[in-house]
Amino acid sequence: MDPKKRKVTAALVLVGAVLVYLIFTAASNTTMYYLTVAEALERQDDLRGRFVRIAGSVPGETIRWNASDFVLTFDVAQGDSRVTAVYRGVRPDNLVDGANVVLEGMFGADGVFTVDRLLVQCVSKYEAADTYNKNGSYEYVEIDGVLYEAHPSSGRVR
Repeated sequence: MDPKKRKVTAALVLVGAVLVYLIFTAASNTTMYYLTVAEALERQDDLRGRFVRIAGSVPGETIRWNASDFVLTFDVAQGDSRVTAVYRGVRPDNLVDGANVVLEGMFGADGVFTVDRLLVQCVSKYEAADTYNKNGSYEYVEIDGVLYEAHPSSGRVR
């Protein structure tokens, strides 16, 4: 084989090996399965200091927000199992009682889960606004000669 073809072949093999390596490392860094709360508690000692993902729901009575320090403390539950979590950052608006969450972070020595990334599932329970006035009929607003059904912003007629 001619030396020029050997160099081109070696360069192509090297580029191909680098591409395979980059694809493999990118895929392994982005694939992370989440643990249930019960699984995380069972393996808590082994997981301490390792980056993990936990999924569960938030009981509303456990949510504590410190607005001056941007510290959010809450429990994540699944059945009878609970993990206390601490998140530093802006409180998500949709973190309410019963919200399903996925937490990414680490267990500390005290057993508290320090959250680096907080993912809150969108609430899918929407209710229609009450559009009746006190007389039991719809309220209408006239804008530029056209009648529109009025919907109070709070969902309640005052």
